[in-house]
Amino acid sequence: MPEESVSAEHHVVIIGAGITGLSCAHSLLTAAPHLRVTLLESQPTTGGVIRTSPFAGLSHVDEGADAFLLRVPFAAQLAKDVGLGSHITSPSSGHASVWRNGLHRLPAGLLLGVPTQLSSLATSRLISPRGKLRAALDVVLPRTSTASDSIGTYMRRRFGNEVHNMLIDPLVGSIYAADTDHFSLEMVPQLSALASSSRSVLLTARGMPKPTAEVAATPIFGAPLTGMGALITATQEAVEKLGGTICLNAHVSSVEPASSDGKYSVHFTANGASETLTANHVVVCSPAKHSAGFFAESAPKVSQLLAQSSHASVVMVALAVPKESLPPTATGSGYLVPKPEQRFITAVSFASQKWAHLNTTESAILRVSLGRDGMPLHEHSDEELTSFVLADIKRHLLVDLEPTALRITRWKESFPQYRPHHVAHVEHLEKQLAEKMPQVLLAGASFRGIGVPSCVQQGVMSAQKIISSI
Repeated sequence: MPEESVSAEHHVVIIGAGITGLSCAHSLLTAAPHLRVTLLESQPTTGGVIRTSPFAGLSHVDEGADAFLLRVPFAAQLAKDVGLGSHITSPSSGHASVWRNGLHRLPAGLLLGVPTQLSSLATSRLISPRGKLRAALDVVLPRTSTASDSIGTYMRRRFGNEVHNMLIDPLVGSIYAADTDHFSLEMVPQLSALASSSRSVLLTARGMPKPTAEVAATPIFGAPLTGMGALITATQEAVEKLGGTICLNAHVSSVEPASSDGKYSVHFTANGASETLTANHVVVCSPAKHSAGFFAESAPKVSQLLAQSSHASVVMVALAVPKESLPPTATGSGYLVPKPEQRFITAVSFASQKWAHLNTTESAILRVSLGRDGMPLHEHSDEELTSFVLADIKRHLLVDLEPTALRITRWKESFPQYRPHHVAHVEHLEKQLAEKMPQVLLAGASFRGIGVPSCVQQGVMSAQKIISSI
């Protein structure tokens, strides 16, 4: 580790080299090349929960997130900035299904599972006649309070249990590994906007402006042709080219004020040796619960608030099977399994149907998600997880699959859970931190959004705050 440079040099230390930390470093160094920027990453690689590796004869198959939203500009802009703009592809198969005693295609006009068109819901065989009638009551029910800040509490009152259990909870849950009865409505902006706009969700949705033909024709999701890991690699290379330093296997133990001149000491161990960096600014991009110890001595209240954070564990299993072994019903991009129907699997992606660049071998690639908030499965053995997957798929698709390749990835405590009133919790946390250490910032999935665009946005905004304060 290099010695601390001359005192006049402005030093920013970023804890965590996932997409948030990397985007923060890239934004800092692009806007202010004179800055000294150091990233400390506890793992042997960058990227956090974004990882791509070879599988079943394909050179790039994602082990975590496989795409980002294109209509939210931040991730797409970062990809363009680091040279991937011409290498972004979109899914070739758009429709998905829900499993309920068979596969049922999702009704048209859903917004994260919330019906916006009663006509399409009426023709769906996924929801019972009674469930459809209950959902239609939304247009006559009085306004429902959002004070609980629970997606489940609000949506069950508007649409009833069946629509919530079979549509809203599976779609939101597939993104956040969540139990929506214990998840913040305010932290899902699309749903929050529907809930707060007027009395009826359906009438609000009906009054929303229709997208232009140009927007409607634009793909919703995108990803690098060589997997999401390419975004990590390209951003890391750009950061290093701009002069940033990335220290791997660096385990931070504490962050504390260094002196009366407003600087901070970041203590960590790397390669068995204890080291300290002095920084003018610190950006904590590591998971909230895992970051609590950084402030145990310097800001005990901040440490306690961070420790209250919840994180769900999931398992991603990739399977390669002969294409002819999948039944004709296995169409589209995949299917979701609602909680009342779940045993182990929460979702299945038909990856080689979803992505044309994965449909180049004799094998079909499936990416299977297991576990969620309230249902951790990561401590099961590989053999047990494999048996869970094959048994559930047999139940869902009525076939005995014999994988020619299989890969299991455990993501322990990888999905932050935004409990009701999460926004107020984060605001209180940031206020407490600002009182103790005003030039230490929090950013990343634990705080203001889990998707890749949101994490990039938080990294960029942190960089902008630092630059504006220099």
